[in-house]
Amino acid sequence: MRRAIGILGGSFNPVHLGHVRAAIEVRERLGLDRVDLVPAGVQPMKPDRNMLPFEFRRALLEAAVHGAPGLAVNPLEGLRPGPSFTCDTLDWYRAAHPDLEPYFILGAPSLLDLPAWKRGPDLPGLAHFVALARAGTGVPDIEALLARHWPGAARLSDGRAEAAWRLGSGRTLFYLDIPRMDVSSTLVRDRWRAKKSLFMLLPPGVERGLMAAEEVCAAAWGPRG
Repeated sequence: MRRAIGILGGSFNPVHLGHVRAAIEVRERLGLDRVDLVPAGVQPMKPDRNMLPFEFRRALLEAAVHGAPGLAVNPLEGLRPGPSFTCDTLDWYRAAHPDLEPYFILGAPSLLDLPAWKRGPDLPGLAHFVALARAGTGVPDIEALLARHWPGAARLSDGRAEAAWRLGSGRTLFYLDIPRMDVSSTLVRDRWRAKKSLFMLLPPGVERGLMAAEEVCAAAWGPRG
């Protein structure tokens, strides 16, 4: 049986406990062998304004997953030029690790935008997709999306997920309602600038890293106080 690997991409500007907890929850729910957190080099959906340098975000991610079984960091998107497109990342995994079964993890609202992504209609053929429940986006929204763009998707009974569909590509789309921490990178940046406590919002190593690199953070996020 092929090993199963989750792929959780994002800006991670900075990584916070919600990211790490989501990776752990998905790994356990779906029985994945590993989840890779993949920081974007150049985020195509967001300008570079306010973005921490790639190598610093990578270092913070390494600190965040230190000691967490089954979690790893893959810096591949920072090692190639140009925007970090999901299709290129999934192509890389398929070429570099043909022995792995990839599961791409994203929030349910982002799934609804998938057709507009580069090679969006083809992406569900490159990996299984795992959509995480978010307020305002539910199963009816996903079924409407499938009817418009991937007709013929068949609803499955899978005890690991709240809902699942087998797509024409043979891949599966999972909808998971996992415990969610009400924290965002925007919240962390705002609190950092305001010199408010970040306790219990960040893994300890990440908080220490931010505090030790105030000038780097201030150059991207603005001055504190």
